[in-house]
Amino acid sequence: MKISNILTVFAVAFIFTSCNKVKVESQNLNAVRNDSIAKPIKKELPENFDEFNIKFHSDSLFQVSRVDFPIEGKHIAGFEQYNWTRKNWQFQAVPVAEKSEIEEYQHSLVKTDTLITERFWIPNSGFEVERQFKLIHNKWFLIYYNDINL
Repeated sequence: MKISNILTVFAVAFIFTSCNKVKVESQNLNAVRNDSIAKPIKKELPENFDEFNIKFHSDSLFQVSRVDFPIEGKHIAGFEQYNWTRKNWQFQAVPVAEKSEIEEYQHSLVKTDTLITERFWIPNSGFEVERQFKLIHNKWFLIYYNDINL
């Protein structure tokens, strides 16, 4: 009789433990569901290029933070030639524009949702500037800057 009483106590304890575990798991699942409903997942929208363009070309600290060093492209002026680094970076004050205001330059601008390429050049002169901005993790960065003046 003692063995059957002990088995009964273990069986009852097992049933209570199992039921309580199912109840706790159910409560946790409901809490997760309620959190999902109460706190919708925030999706970050891509940065607006026009706003970025203004800030990039007016704030030197912001500009350096948004140049994706080491950047592709070179600075070439006569016999002087180097790759761009944080130490030799020259502040760029001229914003990307649909049209160039300087008539002697040829100008092209190609825009997609994630890449903007702007180019200035004077035909047959050895002068050309090209820059590319890319959307990376919903923020715009300068990824390429070629400044050639031979």
